[in-house]
Amino acid sequence: MAVSMDDEALTEAIDGLEQLAGRMTPEEALAEMDPAILQTFWREWPDASSWAGSLWRLLESELSSPAQPQLDPEIDEVGGTG
Repeated sequence: MAVSMDDEALTEAIDGLEQLAGRMTPEEALAEMDPAILQTFWREWPDASSWAGSLWRLLESELSSPAQPQLDPEIDEVGGTG
């Protein structure tokens, strides 16, 4: 499966937030980051957070059920013969 530009953008965003969270606490970010960046975060985060929360809930629902066996006689192995 090929990685799309959207996949790369989401991966980069997650990586960036993880790195930032590992470097400073929210209190340190508020005290040390550029006010323009913080204003952008304040303005944009509700929409991004809502989208991410919806994606999280969809994944949670999809991944919460047990895995189902693959039923494909073409690839099922039933043992060797002779």
